[in-house]
Amino acid sequence: MITSTLAMPLIALSTLATIIFIGLGFLPRPSRATALWSAAFAVAMVGSYVWLAQGFTPFPQQLRALGSALTIAPMPLIWSGLRAYRGLRRQYVALSVAVVVILPAFLLTAVALGIYPISFRIAFASLAVFAVLIFLDLMKLGPQLRDEALPLIGVSAAYVVFSAITIINAAFQASGEIQPADSLQFIRTLNLIGVNVYITCALITLLLLTTRSGVNPSPHRDFERIVRNRLNRAQAAEDQWWALLDIRLDDPDEIRLATSASAFNAVSEKFARDIDSVFPADADIERMNASRFLVLVPRPQGGVRDLVTELLERVSAPLGAQPMQLRLSASIGWAPVSVAGYGFDELVNSAAQAALTASAKGGDRWERIRGSGE
Repeated sequence: MITSTLAMPLIALSTLATIIFIGLGFLPRPSRATALWSAAFAVAMVGSYVWLAQGFTPFPQQLRALGSALTIAPMPLIWSGLRAYRGLRRQYVALSVAVVVILPAFLLTAVALGIYPISFRIAFASLAVFAVLIFLDLMKLGPQLRDEALPLIGVSAAYVVFSAITIINAAFQASGEIQPADSLQFIRTLNLIGVNVYITCALITLLLLTTRSGVNPSPHRDFERIVRNRLNRAQAAEDQWWALLDIRLDDPDEIRLATSASAFNAVSEKFARDIDSVFPADADIERMNASRFLVLVPRPQGGVRDLVTELLERVSAPLGAQPMQLRLSASIGWAPVSVAGYGFDELVNSAAQAALTASAKGGDRWERIRGSGE
């Protein structure tokens, strides 16, 4: 019989996780990734209630098998959601949905054939493949999202360990070292504990990924609208004293790997303060992420040069209690309207290319796009 002290928290936790993720993740930021993650939590929740219903029906074994399958089957949906989150073209949603359908059918058939114990171990261990895939996709998110991904990375690695324990347990049972009833009870208890932990870690990671880095991120509409309006008026007045700057902190991933989360946050906040303090009040500043800013400056070429030179000096100034005495620097792409034109997209692309050129040359410098006659 399933231990009620473990089954009841699973019901409460899976229900709470589904409500929280849909309310705080999917509804504010609807996307393919958040839809798949919401479906994963919902399937696990349904499985927990089916698990509960086994004690109140004449088909306890069938409902136990169905509930067990539904609580672990959502892992492929989490993996497909991660691939959608990363913007990959192949997300294998059909495969994930097929696993959610086939796994319960497989365990129900095993009950009918009288081979449920070994079949459950096979199903549990086979999902370790998706645990590994989830682990790899989380690692590919990069150091910028390392802390957010850590809970699900850890529990995915633990799932692989649990799968190995399941196989070892089956071997002990086959050799007669463990009684079949004790062995099955151990696996059920392990499954309940693992599902509770997995749902908790998955909720933390997926909600943080959704809210912090922004699935379906904002296209910075307010900044774009303001800048387009300014550029249209400048073009009408034939005012060429405008430039767009793409300002990027050099080597943000390396800094993030070499320091803690709090230290990197301190670095990025100093970077933001330096930009705010250097540029005049009539400049429009947009923070694209922790290490990249776009700035529209209404100044002639000489004025812009003074501003970017001062900014580079400020960025390289030491930060108080700075970890490992890092020397910070920035790469700045400079796109004047006199060369790139007054189109917003053209200016952004030109400034981005110039910033990449500055970074490729070693960083700690600015690079201005030039006309054919310069």
